[in-house]
Amino acid sequence: MPRDLERPRVADRLTHRINDRAVAAKFPTRLTGVLLTLAVGACSDQSAPSPDPDYVAGIDKWRSEREARLTEPHGWLSLIGLYALAEGETRLGSSPEADLRMPRGPEVWGTLTFGGDRIRFRAAEEVAASLEGEAVTEADLGWRSGEDSNRIEVAGIAFHAIDRGGRPHLRVRDPEAPSRRDFIGLSWYPVDPSWVIDAEFEPHPPGTTLRIADVTGSVGEQPNPGAVTFTRNGATQRLEAVQSSPESRLWFIFSDGTSGRETYGLGRFLYFDPPENGRVRLDFNQAYNPPCAFNPHTTCPLPPPANRLELRIEAGERAYDGPVGVQPDTVEQR
Repeated sequence: MPRDLERPRVADRLTHRINDRAVAAKFPTRLTGVLLTLAVGACSDQSAPSPDPDYVAGIDKWRSEREARLTEPHGWLSLIGLYALAEGETRLGSSPEADLRMPRGPEVWGTLTFGGDRIRFRAAEEVAASLEGEAVTEADLGWRSGEDSNRIEVAGIAFHAIDRGGRPHLRVRDPEAPSRRDFIGLSWYPVDPSWVIDAEFEPHPPGTTLRIADVTGSVGEQPNPGAVTFTRNGATQRLEAVQSSPESRLWFIFSDGTSGRETYGLGRFLYFDPPENGRVRLDFNQAYNPPCAFNPHTTCPLPPPANRLELRIEAGERAYDGPVGVQPDTVEQR
C-alpha cells in the first residue's frame, strides 16, 4: 500500500486511542509525536516492496560470473608487469642475465624480436612454449589495436603484446601473482531495482570521439556514439557513452558521489545494450570496478570530465577491501 495512503489510517488509530481529553492530557505532545513517527515508520517498512526474486537471482548470477572472470588463472588479477619493447632483440627467461626477467621457469625462454610492425617470438631449444594450447617454437605477436595478440605461455606464465601510445608493450600474467593469490572477494551494494533505469539516448554525429585519459597519463580518442540522460532525485543526469567496436555493447566510465568513499576512487564501468527507439536500459546494479582497483600493473581509462557525477549511485560494486592496485591519489585526472 502506498505510504501516503497508509499514514492517515495510522493517525486515525492513534487518535481513537487517545480521543478522551482526560487520557490525552496524560500524554505529552512530544511523546505522541514519537508514537506517531514509530507507527508510520513501522508501517512504511512493512509496505516496502521486495525485489523480484528472479531479478535478484539474475544479478547474483551475473556477480558470481564477474568474480569468476576476474580470478581466472590469466585474468586481470594475474598481471605482474607491463614492459615497453625496444627495437631489436629482447631475451626472456628467469636468469638474472635476461633482458626481461620472468619469475620462474627456464633460465632462457627465448627471444622477442621487434622491428617495424612485427614482433617475433622464438623459443629456446627444449623450452615448452604454447600458443592457445598448441606447442610452438616461434610465432608472431600482433600488437596493434584490433589485431590478434597471440598469447604465448611458458611454465604457466603467459605474455602477449599490446599497443600503448603507439609503441608495443609486453603484458605478463602469472597465476601466482600476489593480487590473485591473496584475493579476498568482491563487495557489493544490496540489489536495488530502483537503479534499473529507462534512459533516453541522444545520438552523436557519426565519427564523434571522446578524449579519454588513462592512469599512466596517456590520452586517446574513443568512439563516442552518443550520450544518455535520465532523471534521479529530481535532477537530470547525463553520461557520455563509448564503444570499443561497432559490434560491441556501449559502456560508461564514470565516477559519482560515492567514489573515493564507498566505491573505488577512480570510477567504475557500466555496460549496456544499444538503444531501441531512442531508449536504453541502465542497470547500475551491474556497475563494477576497473582492473586497476585490484592490480597496479593495469592501464585503466579514467572517467572523462562529463562523466563525473555528483549524484550518489549507491548500487553495484563497492570498493575492494584488500590491497588497492592503483592508488587514486597517485593519478592525475584530466
